[in-house]
Amino acid sequence: MNKIELLAPGGNLDSAMAALENGADAVYCGLQEFSARKSAKNFSLDQISRLREWTLQNSKKIYMTLNTILKEEELAGIMEILYQLEDLGVDSIILQDPGLARMIKRNFPHLILHGSTQMAVHNLSGLRVLKDLGFSRVVLPREMTISEMAAFKTAFPDLEIEVFIHGAQCYGFSGMCLASGMLLGRSANRGECGQVCRTWFEREKDRGYFLSSTDLWAGTRILELEEIGISSLKIEGRMKSPAYAAAAASYYRAILERRSPEEISSLEDNLRVAFSRNSGIGHLKSTKGQSMVDREYPGHRGLFLGKTLGGSGHSLTIETSRTLHKRDGLMFVTSSGEARSFSLDIKGKTSLEPGKVTIPIPFQAPPKGTDLFQIQSHDLHSKSLNELSLPLYKKPVSATLLLSSEKVTLKVAEYQFSKTLPFQSEESTGSRGPEDKIRNEFMKSAQYDFCLSSLQLEGDGVDLSTRFIPPSSLKNLRREIYKTLDEVRRSQKEDKLRKLRESLLEDAAKLSSNRGSLPPRIELNPKDSRLPVLTPGNIKKAKLSARDGLPYLPLSPLVFPSDEKSFLKEISESTGTEGALIGIGNWGHIGMYQELVQKNTSLRWYGDSGMLLANSQAQLLMEELMGSETAGSYAWIEYSSSEIPVFFNKAGKEFKPPLFISRNCFKKHSLGGSCHECKRSFEYDLDQKDKKYKVILEDCLTWIFSGEENP
Repeated sequence: MNKIELLAPGGNLDSAMAALENGADAVYCGLQEFSARKSAKNFSLDQISRLREWTLQNSKKIYMTLNTILKEEELAGIMEILYQLEDLGVDSIILQDPGLARMIKRNFPHLILHGSTQMAVHNLSGLRVLKDLGFSRVVLPREMTISEMAAFKTAFPDLEIEVFIHGAQCYGFSGMCLASGMLLGRSANRGECGQVCRTWFEREKDRGYFLSSTDLWAGTRILELEEIGISSLKIEGRMKSPAYAAAAASYYRAILERRSPEEISSLEDNLRVAFSRNSGIGHLKSTKGQSMVDREYPGHRGLFLGKTLGGSGHSLTIETSRTLHKRDGLMFVTSSGEARSFSLDIKGKTSLEPGKVTIPIPFQAPPKGTDLFQIQSHDLHSKSLNELSLPLYKKPVSATLLLSSEKVTLKVAEYQFSKTLPFQSEESTGSRGPEDKIRNEFMKSAQYDFCLSSLQLEGDGVDLSTRFIPPSSLKNLRREIYKTLDEVRRSQKEDKLRKLRESLLEDAAKLSSNRGSLPPRIELNPKDSRLPVLTPGNIKKAKLSARDGLPYLPLSPLVFPSDEKSFLKEISESTGTEGALIGIGNWGHIGMYQELVQKNTSLRWYGDSGMLLANSQAQLLMEELMGSETAGSYAWIEYSSSEIPVFFNKAGKEFKPPLFISRNCFKKHSLGGSCHECKRSFEYDLDQKDKKYKVILEDCLTWIFSGEENP
């Protein structure tokens, strides 16, 4: 059976170690820059070095997340980070930005690429593009079903597939959500998500958390994922506690090892206490999803203890099957949606046995029948780690040492380096030569971040077995060689980074300021359509915008596997033989365009807003994949107007991109509607303070746009 990986979040060093020591095979971690979870504590490079050494010694893995969109001026800075991560030998880079993919493939070939869920790759065309680019793994969106995943594995058996199995779900597709960036100036594509979906909205005087997704809780469904050949099971939660990381890893490890139902149930309780919202299996078994929204309360609910039997004043009575302890955290939610939490204070006792119990609370008791939850355990904590107790990683360097009676020559092929130093050795009176002593001495790397761990010794005109080297001379030789090699490494690093920075300037210069001239993006919206893109459902009836006699086809960023072939045929029919301009707004579109242009060479392309193109490297990658016959590209929509590089086109203030695109059905999941006799096309209004929002439901997909400000 497939050996599946359990991958856990490492929001900081404590969380990473807690997960790895409790059953995780690998952790994914972010640096303090360029991480899609900026609010997590994240890692310094020193901490990554220590964690890297620990994972190597314990047969575990560490994946680095550089999964944000990069601005042009940040490209030079991330080069040094990539250099250091390659030196550390991390097991992969998880990325979103097309430009970052290009830079790594061209300049850091030892770094392994994993496609982040932020890339929103959700069909065969997109998977093929990433596979051809050299990605070894793709992290699928949370919205894919098990049957769709199985089809992906059948089509690409050698491509690793990573799947989320637990934790928070976004309302919209990751990488397509613009709500926080457009409304708050805090881009989710830059790791600064303000969680607009977790706030309340109003609809026809009905107030609720209409967009607050339930948590994903795959549970034993992971055994089905193992069966179809999924490579990695991913637990969400880099902003959560070490206790959560440990509890989640323990729970899912127990399931993978087929432990007893009683043990798994106990571990499940611990995980719910550590952190859990209302939860379900998401889209794993249905394209429409199951139990996708909790409109009553968006936060941590914990473990359900029972319904209150009554209460008065500052006490309440409950019947529960769980032992409660002093300092356990408890909570209930009021009828108005307000969470009331408190620490259990039972005077004269340390615990309360299961059964009917009366407990004190610091405020007015809730009504009979109120749900009570445990949100914290008195003993569910992870120990804090002394990071200095973990040794730093030392890059292993292989070298050859040629020893003669009067000199020594060090050769390091990796750095194309050779140096000869004067050195005296003497005739040995013993029966053993100095090989072991030399190797042992050269393993001592002191303060340096590398180690001559593989040393080949050769005699240069002498028999090594007959030589003797005084210990003091050997130590001095080691110091001199390490110092020299360190200087070489530093010099080569600076030289490489200087050349890379120069190449970035040269690459940007290739993209002239008149690189295509696109009209304001609103002018490309299909006529007589409520959506700014062509979907499988509206392409046949939509009236296309045209310019210079050629139609523009702004494709929907969502093209699911079931629609892929038919949509490709409809696009081909819409382009005719006179040519057309295809809007590229998703990685899958690249693959579709590559197929279309084989049959119709008159086609051209333009980068649409959904592709999130923000830097010269991203544009150059697009041109390398699809040819330079482009009409231009719209800049990343969350750029401020003054930041947009000259080689991109501005979308224009009038263009309203969708804030959310969701596979959830707003009618079904947010409003409690039914699929029975559904018209599959609806429109709703939402309000929030001074803002109005338009919800458009088309063919079971929900599109949410920002409307006018309320008067």
